[in-house]
Amino acid sequence: MADEVLAVEAVPLEEDFDALVASLAIDDTLEDKLARLKKNVDEKLADYVDVKRIEDDEDFKAAKKYRSAVNAVKKPIEEQRKAAKKKYSDLLKTFDKTIGEITAPIDALSDEYKAEIDRYDGECRARRLAALSGHYYDLAGEMGPLVPYERIADDRWLNASFGEVKAKNIIERRVGELLHQFKFVNGLDYADEDERAWAVAWWTRTLPMDSGEVAAAVAAHREEVAKAAALVSTYEQATAPAPEPEPLPLDPKLVPDEQPEPEPPLCAPRLVRVVQSRPEPEVAEDAASAPQRGYRVVIECATADELRRVRAVMVENGIHGHVERI
Repeated sequence: MADEVLAVEAVPLEEDFDALVASLAIDDTLEDKLARLKKNVDEKLADYVDVKRIEDDEDFKAAKKYRSAVNAVKKPIEEQRKAAKKKYSDLLKTFDKTIGEITAPIDALSDEYKAEIDRYDGECRARRLAALSGHYYDLAGEMGPLVPYERIADDRWLNASFGEVKAKNIIERRVGELLHQFKFVNGLDYADEDERAWAVAWWTRTLPMDSGEVAAAVAAHREEVAKAAALVSTYEQATAPAPEPEPLPLDPKLVPDEQPEPEPPLCAPRLVRVVQSRPEPEVAEDAASAPQRGYRVVIECATADELRRVRAVMVENGIHGHVERI
């Protein structure tokens, strides 16, 4: 077995291996050189590809010898690869650095142009903003303070490519729609000025697409206010003290000296307030949900039993909200 393993015959190569490895370089001929190198490596490994099973110490020694020979094929290739990598890595670093130095003045000049372009474009956008917002407020009249220009503005209107005339035409159409609704809101038949103020505030906050949503919201709000008023009335009746019976005439001689009137019990309920809950900030409400925000019933110095009784009245009357004491 050992004689069979050691019987390796050297095959002459077509080219000088060392010279071929040394010629490796990253250039136009690299692909051809790598192909030739692969063929040369295959030829050098041909004598070793048939790996025999190790049966004794002689086979063991022979296997180690052949492995060293196989590794020796790779060693000069690997060394040349590392040398080429370092050479071209250093060259690439130098190339990048030199190119960066060459293009630095280009970048600096480009930045100057960009800064000037941005400055002028910013001035133009500011001028367009002033023109468009001024045009809006001229058209909006008394509606302007309630619905600021920013509520309808589109940032694209400030681009030079959009066109100021086109933007003004859009503003005119939108203002016409809003003024029509604003007139409708102010022309509704309200119960009092508080209801009118609520309707205007609701319209300003939501800007619905349909004027009919305003009338529906006012009707729902009026119903909620009526329920709240009924709740206050019910509570006052429920907590009103019973009338005291007429005192019987007494003999003046038996009447004791006049005593100071006793102080009212500490923390007795004195005031009931129904306060509409505040909407969440920056949250748009639609016509259906706006009146359903609910109410806060605030009772000074109420007992737990009184709070429960008021809450029961609210539930019975379908009033949204909660009860609290202060």
